[in-house]
Amino acid sequence: MGTTFRNRAIPFMLAIGIAIPAVGSAAAPSQIDAAAVKVSYAGLDIESKAGAKTLYSRLKKASAQVCGIESYTTVRSLAVRRNARDCYVETLEGSVREIDSDALTDIHAS
Repeated sequence: MGTTFRNRAIPFMLAIGIAIPAVGSAAAPSQIDAAAVKVSYAGLDIESKAGAKTLYSRLKKASAQVCGIESYTTVRSLAVRRNARDCYVETLEGSVREIDSDALTDIHAS
């Protein structure tokens, strides 16, 4: 594995395509189109433990934002809560996989 210059120099975009199957009918198409968050890791050494931890924190926050996790505890529907949680897990895992950093993968696995 390893990180290419292109991956480090260009801000990473959380792809909502990963989250679409989990969201299903919980979101209208207009909500899905707008559900993407830019996560920059320019200037971070994502192969170092400290840099990977910083990026992982940003990815978790962005995944929660994309999937509506911060408000899902106020929803009374268990199906919506489950969909938001599934979306979060899939989006975070997909983001870590796409970045392809050993240090980030290790943090995610622990």
